[in-house]
Amino acid sequence: MPAGSSLADIAQKSVVLLLAGSTVYYVVNIGVMVNRRMELKKQGRLDEELAKLARQRFGESANVDASGLHSETLTTPTPLPMSEQPGASVDKD
Repeated sequence: MPAGSSLADIAQKSVVLLLAGSTVYYVVNIGVMVNRRMELKKQGRLDEELAKLARQRFGESANVDASGLHSETLTTPTPLPMSEQPGASVDKD
């Protein structure tokens, strides 16, 4: 067997093992996060924890109220009005 093909085989197996390992790592971490959030939700402390994490990430100036963590910003997409004919709602002079 030529040395080039065995080197390519080793490199391919290394990449496959790296991808498989990182996939397992992230799946386990996501599972831990989901279980932790479900436990907090059972205790009724999920909103408090999410607000605390938002303040840590965005600073104390983050406007986090009890109604939720989402708000409308300048980049929030706004729905366009429905019109059957384009330009029908535009005033014509």
